[in-house]
Amino acid sequence: MQITHGTTAVVEANYDYTYVRLFADNGQYGTGECFFAPGLVAALGDILPLLNGKDPREVDRICRYLWRKGSGAGAVAGYLYNAISGIEAALWDLVGKSAGVPCWQFFGGKMRDEVRIYVDCHAGDNTESWDTMLEAREPQWLKDALQGRPQHEERYEPEMYFRRAQQMVAAGYDAMKFDIDSIVVSTGEELNRPLTRKEMDAMVACVAAAREGAGDSVDVAVDCHWRFAPTEAIRIARALEPYNLLWFEDPCPPENFRDVAEIRALGIVPILTGENLNRRHGFWDLITNRGCDLVAPDIQKCGGMLEGKRIGELAEMQGIRFAPHNISSPLGTLASAHVCATLPNFVALEFHGSDVPFWSDLITRPDVPGPVIQQGRIPLTTAPGLGCELNEDVARKYAKPGETWFA
Repeated sequence: MQITHGTTAVVEANYDYTYVRLFADNGQYGTGECFFAPGLVAALGDILPLLNGKDPREVDRICRYLWRKGSGAGAVAGYLYNAISGIEAALWDLVGKSAGVPCWQFFGGKMRDEVRIYVDCHAGDNTESWDTMLEAREPQWLKDALQGRPQHEERYEPEMYFRRAQQMVAAGYDAMKFDIDSIVVSTGEELNRPLTRKEMDAMVACVAAAREGAGDSVDVAVDCHWRFAPTEAIRIARALEPYNLLWFEDPCPPENFRDVAEIRALGIVPILTGENLNRRHGFWDLITNRGCDLVAPDIQKCGGMLEGKRIGELAEMQGIRFAPHNISSPLGTLASAHVCATLPNFVALEFHGSDVPFWSDLITRPDVPGPVIQQGRIPLTTAPGLGCELNEDVARKYAKPGETWFA
């Protein structure tokens, strides 16, 4: 079996969902999803021809080859891995379909039949869309959803956190996450000054409201998006300790694992981090120095499904749990779920598209009736490959202008 060619397509949703499709000479194809990045489709245009003629069953060999071929632009990190991660998932999907085997079987077999999901509730609302540089945009579907209202007109109010928590419990979720950094810091900025008492009180009020709305039997986590210095993060952690958080996510910039390790060592609240790291090499210092309680690789940019599995196993050896970051479409989410199903230290997988009206319609799963996520879980089956197909009748309606569609 040989790869004949590869193509791409992009859906403009809350983020760009960038798909890679690889075709083989046996008539099969596999589809994967990449994490967004500036210039990603152009980069894929340079990379995909290198796969022609290669045996898709040699997944690890191909990915290592691409790592090396791209090393001049960035040997251990960078957007290269966003592209390779999507290619890698497409390879597994192709090989699984060709062999009649589900992807989870390639990673040692599943340890659970369904994967727990935690829903990202943002700052109480999340009807939004961002470009590759995190600038707000308004595609037509979002304009229709907003019905003339501006994006984010009501944010950072305890009532919003309370209502969103109640809504998600009613929808069947028993784990959820809220942003607290955006209460005081704009996207793209860090807080380089001490927090005021008023700002601290606002964060505590919102988390208290989310906890009240969720109830005591539901897990609640908070996200800081790398905005705070360790001293301020420690102050926040202590203030939020009474709310029994599932985790305190990315309190400090990711460049120095010692910052989050310092907070983790205090034992105030479990610390989660890792979405900005690539391959197990990028996670090595964080994990081997026990710098966090939970690790959060993003399967669409950490190097792929196999690399995500390796990172999870490395974390398990240090008593660290596994809760992947995920802002992808249902196709990428299902790819991540295949990995999560095989790890004993898995806690929950992120779902970021609860207010994207067409999110669940972007794939078809003939063997699973109903939505992708059911009562806060993704059921897995023995369907080959990723066990789904992109619903192109739906996806084409939301194709990103100016990008080709699997051409």
